[in-house]
This record gives sequence, structure tokens and C-alpha cells, in this order.
Amino acid sequence: MALPTLPFTFLLALLGLSVGSFLNVVAYRLPRGESLLWPRSHCPKCGHTLAARDLIPILSFLWLRGRCRFCRAPIPLRYPAVELGTGSFFVVAGLVFGPTWQLLRTLVLGSLFIAASLIDLDTMVLPDAFTLGGTALALLLPPGPRPVYLWGALVGFGLLLFIAWASRGGMGGGDVKLGLALGAFLGWPNVLIALFLAFFLGAAAGIALILAKRKRRSDHVPFGPFLVVGSLGTSLWGTKLLQLYLEYVWR
Repeated sequence: MALPTLPFTFLLALLGLSVGSFLNVVAYRLPRGESLLWPRSHCPKCGHTLAARDLIPILSFLWLRGRCRFCRAPIPLRYPAVELGTGSFFVVAGLVFGPTWQLLRTLVLGSLFIAASLIDLDTMVLPDAFTLGGTALALLLPPGPRPVYLWGALVGFGLLLFIAWASRGGMGGGDVKLGLALGAFLGWPNVLIALFLAFFLGAAAGIALILAKRKRRSDHVPFGPFLVVGSLGTSLWGTKLLQLYLEYVWR
């Protein structure tokens, strides 16, 4: 497949930055039961309505030096990080898939699951709108409900359900339903790669937090973000990772 043109890649970058900005709004407002469209964006500290120049992804944060224009309260670093991360994901997906239906599927579902992971980080809850809704969307978006996606959904759900049962509450029902959605997104056998990456990243982060004395062994760490990161990586490079595994490990 030929590489996407520079204008196409630039448009993807702008779209990804804008989507990332909107995902920050979703993650903040949805758990609070607020409308995603009204009122206009405002500073959560002083309540001032933000002008358009205050809402330009990345650039406004840099121009304002990370502080509200009105009350000078610090703007959480997570906001530009989500914008930059989403924009980077859009660009890389464009380079991998080009202007195809698979690109549309990856961008839509990737954005949905990024929002879910942000909400899980804040509330330790994964809403059904993202898990069960994401499953339905994954089966409806092109290339449609192929057996490979149905098998992926069953495997993702079944494995995490077994782990939740075996760990006696160590994993929540939201994670299990997210496994269903991510399996429908990735299909079989890529769902296995995503789960392996998620558990590896989760274990590494848990050990790092314990060593840094930020968490205790008994503390709960949201697993949804690791599932999402593993799945987004697999959506881009899962086939290559599987080929490398079969070539160098499974012999």
C-alpha cells in the first residue's frame, strides 16, 4: 500500500488533536452527568467561559504556559497529553492503513476506548455505553460482523471472565465487558496479543508504583487503561507482532 499523502496525514493530525480535545470533555463531563455540548467549555476553578483561542489543542496550553487566562490556575498536563496522544494515534493509523475502511474502524473505536480508559482512571468505572456499546459498534463497522470478530469477542470476554472469577473480585465486571468490546474490535487471534500486552504493562506499572511507594500491594489499580493501550498497539502492529512471535518464539 502506498504511503498516504502529506495533506492527508496533516488532516489526520488536525482531526486527531481535535478529537483528543473532545475526549477530554467527555471524560470530565460524562461521569458528572453533564451535557457534552452545553454549556461552553469553562475553567473548572473560576468558572470563566473559555474563548476559542483558549481551546486550540496543544497550542493554547503552550501559549498560556499551562495556566488559566483568568485565574491562573494550573491546567492539568493530562489535557495536552491526551490531545497529543490521540493525534499521534490518528497519524500512525493513517500510515499503517491508508485511506481505507479499516482506518475508519480503527479511528472510531480507538477514540471510543481512549475515552473509556480516561473515565476508568478517574472513577474506576467503565460505563456500558463504551463497553457494550463499543461491542455493537465493532460488529457493525466495516468490514462487518465477520466470524473473526465474533470469535475475538467471545475469547476476550471468556478469558477475562475466568480471571475475574479466579481472582475473586480482583478484576471488575467493567473490565470483563471491555474485553468483549476489544475482542470484537481486534478479532481472533489478535485479542490474545492485546491481552498479553495489557497484563505485561499492568504488571510493570504496578511494580513501579509499589517501588515508588505510590501504591500498596493491596491497592486497586484500574486495568481498563492497560487493556486499551494494549489493544491500540495491537490494532496497529498486531499482525507483525504475531508474525515475529511465530517466527522467533513458536518454533
